Amino acid sequence: MWRSVRQGIEYCPVTAGVEAVGDRWTLLVLRELLLGSHRFNDIHRGLPGISRTLLSARLRRMTDIGLLTRTVDESGRPRYLLTPAGTALEPLVWQLGDWARRWFFGDPDTEQLDPGWLLWRLRQFAIHDALPTGRVVVEFVLTGGQTERAWLVLAPNDVSACRKHPGHDTDIWVTADQRELHRIVAGTSTLVTATRQGLLRLDGEPRLVAAFPTWFAWRTPGS
Repeated sequence: MWRSVRQGIEYCPVTAGVEAVGDRWTLLVLRELLLGSHRFNDIHRGLPGISRTLLSARLRRMTDIGLLTRTVDESGRPRYLLTPAGTALEPLVWQLGDWARRWFFGDPDTEQLDPGWLLWRLRQFAIHDALPTGRVVVEFVLTGGQTERAWLVLAPNDVSACRKHPGHDTDIWVTADQRELHRIVAGTSTLVTATRQGLLRLDGEPRLVAAFPTWFAWRTPGS
């Protein structure tokens, strides 16, 4: 049940809902938890533009009104978990994204191109049960301007996103137009479309290259 939510001037559940989650950041914080981020630094990393002070205040308010619980793990570090009320907002979060893709969402602006954001999202999209049993290093060669490189290190119990060389040999190379890879991650394009248009290429051991698309929970146009 909602707690400490101002009801507004009218007796209306829509008004109460907007009071609870209608600010700029609450649904985005929920998105990060739904994607598997539970520690403060991980949540912050997925939210470009929010200060640590504001995120702390937002997490505190979301805990106060019953969307989150704050626990402490065995190392003494806090973790944030969704309550049933918070989890119940999952369809709203993804449906809002689907609605925006249809009516308001275009190509990324140059200032929105962020290799770190891309790799963090792909880390969150990884399906751990689908990953290979051994370590796989994926090197991303991002083109469409100044070429940049980034890496994902995939293992069944851990996925790491690296902007510096991880110190292991590369198993798969993903050469992609950076703008197109942003579209794929945002769900407005697909690996198949990008490959057909010559905007993305996978290289490496054929067995791993063939399996690569199955390792991630891709958002797809119209999904």
